[in-house]
Amino acid sequence: MKKTLLLVLMIAFAMTGTAVAQSLPSYYPAKGFQQTGIVDAVYADEGRIVIGDISYTISPAAVVHSLSSSSDSMARVRKGRHVGFKTVGGDVIKEFWLLPKNYRAPGRR
Repeated sequence: MKKTLLLVLMIAFAMTGTAVAQSLPSYYPAKGFQQTGIVDAVYADEGRIVIGDISYTISPAAVVHSLSSSSDSMARVRKGRHVGFKTVGGDVIKEFWLLPKNYRAPGRR
């Protein structure tokens, strides 16, 4: 009985995480993000951010999308946040998407 209950709970939690990740707003890319990662540090005065131990330049025209707004404040991008982002030239971020903590990129486990 306990094993069955545990199995049911595990399946329910797995499906909940998938449902949350799939219920992103329409202004989030349907096919996923160019890159994702956890913000390690933000150096606003230098226009620089570190995500997954890699330093990027933040475009002065960078746009931030959140789950509640298609255009949000750059202040919402801070250490510890899970973000999706789009770069130009390989190291300049021009767009951010704030992601839920349980977000899993499609096709990854």
